[in-house]
This record gives sequence, C-alpha cells and structure tokens, in this order.
Amino acid sequence: MNDQNSERSIILIVDDNQTNLDVLFELLRNYGYKVLVAIDGESAIEQIEYIHPDLILLDIMMPGIDGFETCLRLKADQSTRDIPIIFMSALSETLDKVKGFQTGAVDYITKPFQHEEVLSRIETHLTIRTLQKKLEQKNLELAHLNQNLERLVEQKTKQLIDQEKTAIIGRLTQGMVHNLKSPLQVIQTSVDLIETKATKIQEDSLFNYTKYIFQAVTKINQIMDTLMMKSRKEQNQDVQPVNINDLVQRELQLLEGNMYFKNKIRKKYFYDEEIVSIPLIYSYISQVFYNLINNAMDAMWEKKSRELTIATRQDDSNIYMDISDTGCGIAPEDLSKLFDPFYTSKPPKGEEKTEGEPTGTGLGLYTCIELLKPFNGEIAISSSVGQGSVFTVVLPKKQKN
Repeated sequence: MNDQNSERSIILIVDDNQTNLDVLFELLRNYGYKVLVAIDGESAIEQIEYIHPDLILLDIMMPGIDGFETCLRLKADQSTRDIPIIFMSALSETLDKVKGFQTGAVDYITKPFQHEEVLSRIETHLTIRTLQKKLEQKNLELAHLNQNLERLVEQKTKQLIDQEKTAIIGRLTQGMVHNLKSPLQVIQTSVDLIETKATKIQEDSLFNYTKYIFQAVTKINQIMDTLMMKSRKEQNQDVQPVNINDLVQRELQLLEGNMYFKNKIRKKYFYDEEIVSIPLIYSYISQVFYNLINNAMDAMWEKKSRELTIATRQDDSNIYMDISDTGCGIAPEDLSKLFDPFYTSKPPKGEEKTEGEPTGTGLGLYTCIELLKPFNGEIAISSSVGQGSVFTVVLPKKQKN
C-alpha cells in the first residue's frame, strides 16, 4: 500500500497479550498506519463507538468475550458490520478457521506473526474495502442518476403523449370534416336548387328540398354528438329502444339528397319486418351506418356498375345489418388492418388525386368499432378483390352491463 493510503487508514489491534500489541503496533506505525489498541472485546466495542477503524486485527482467545463473540456483535451492528476483521490466533485447526469465517471475518493470520504476511493481508483487505466504498458511492450516484433519468423519461413520455394527443385531435378533426362534407353538400345542393329554380319549384318539391336540409342539419348534430367524449352516465342517459329498420330508412332519406348516391348507384333494400327494437344510442348506430355507406360509395367510385344492397335480419341472439357493395374489394392482407386508426387505402387528404376521387383519414371504420363497443357490437367482413365487399354489423339483443 502506498504511503498516502497508509496515512489515511486506521487499524485497531485487539489482543490481551501486551507483547503482541507492541510488535504489531510498532510494525504498523512504521509502515504509516494510524494504530489503535484494545486489550479485550468489550473495550474494543466501546472504542469503536467513537472512532471507526478501517480494519480490525482481532485475537480469538481473550478474557471476557472471545474474538468470535466480539466479531458477531460487530457484524450485528449496522454501523460496524462492514469493517473488515482479520482473526489472529495460535490456533491452526481448520474448524477454528471455518468458525472465524462464519462469524464474518475476512481473513486469518496465525501466531507467531510473519511481518510480510501481516502487511500483505492488511493491504489486500484495505484495498478491497476502499474499492467497496467506491463501488457503494458509485451505486448511490447511479441510483440518483436513475431517479433523475426516470423523472426525465416520465416528463418526456408525458410530452410525447401530449404531442400524440394533439396529432390525434388534428386527425380526428380531419375525419369530422370528412364526415360533415356529405350532409353539407346536401344542404348546398338543396339551397342552390331553391335559389336557381325558386319560381319553377312546385310546393311538394320545395317541401322535399327543405326536408333534405332539415335531415342534413340533424345529421350534422348527430356527428357532433358522436365525436364528443361522453361519460358512462351520459351514455346511459342517451340509451333508448332503437328499431334498426327505422334507423336505416331515416338515414337513407338523408342520403337521397346526395346526387352521387341518388343518381349513380343502383340500390336494393331488404328488411326483416319482424325485427325487434333493442336499447342503443341512436346517434352512435346511425354514425356507424353512415360511415359504412360512405365507405361502400367510395369503394365503387371507379366502377362502371355500382350496386348497393342493404339488408336487416335477426336470429335468437343478434340483430344484423348487412351492407354490400360491388366495389373494388379488399386484399386479404389488408383485412386485419382495416379497423386500425388512421389506416386507409384512399389517398390521404392533401395528396394529388383525380377530380372527385374520395379521400380518407383512416378513422371511419375505427370510429365504427369504437361506437359499437358500448353495446358489445362487432363488424364482420367478407370481401373479394375486384368483386366487392359485405360489411355486417352484429348487435346482441341482450346487452351486458
């Protein structure tokens, strides 16, 4: 050990033999250590309460409490348990050495002392203890850094979540605008017809145009209600018996104000006249129907022959609403992604597209699934590329709490 380290190290010698004390005291002091002495275990423990040595040389055979008991007491105390203890004894039996290690000693030297051995063992264990202290300090620093890192990660995660929420809100806004375009177009078309043909419009036609406007405004309000986050209590207040046939027919009346739907698509309707009403939130299911119809219309955009089939049916457990189109169909590898948020096969808003081509936000089908969750509803899909698709809304008659 170098002189600088030796000067910092305090060694306590505990032995009832004055000759041994004198030999070791002189050896260690000459080597640069600070040396303390005690003649028995009790006085050693009392002394350690005031000055903590860096290492203890402890005799085994002493009056009062022996070295083994002294070691056990020191190791039982939180403040002294880490001080390295080297036993000194004329005993050389293996069992005594084992007992010494079992009580917590780090090493063992025998009498008579070999100076080089004593110094070597002391230096080795002081070096180990110094390294242990450095390791403990580094662990404390690492724990502190880890706490700071966790705090920074938590802050950064919150920032990222807030940013993602902002991005989602922006995309939801795009989806809302996309969903509002159709009823707004109905209003605009009806108003244009009223303005340009005001003197020629018969009373019954004027009534139809105003009815389209009223229905479109109602639809806008439904879309706004659907997009608003509602608590469970608010949802329960909105639950009412809904007849799917009535809902479909009312939504189709609104869609008749859409010129593409009215004039460019051949339609077939099949209703189960005995279908029962079940508790639903009307605006949620109407939005699901509306999104699926828009999806079917978009899928048939490039087709020369466009046919839309809507059917309602029921069995003992469920009510079904089938929406079939003769559109482009869905590739098998895309089926599993259809209900993912922001997934779309249509050109995103802002991308270059042909005039009138539908654009997508990737939120229509995702919104449908979210709106069906309160009623344990599902959507099944059957599709053939180039032939068309069938989307089936499944609504259980008996709702779980």
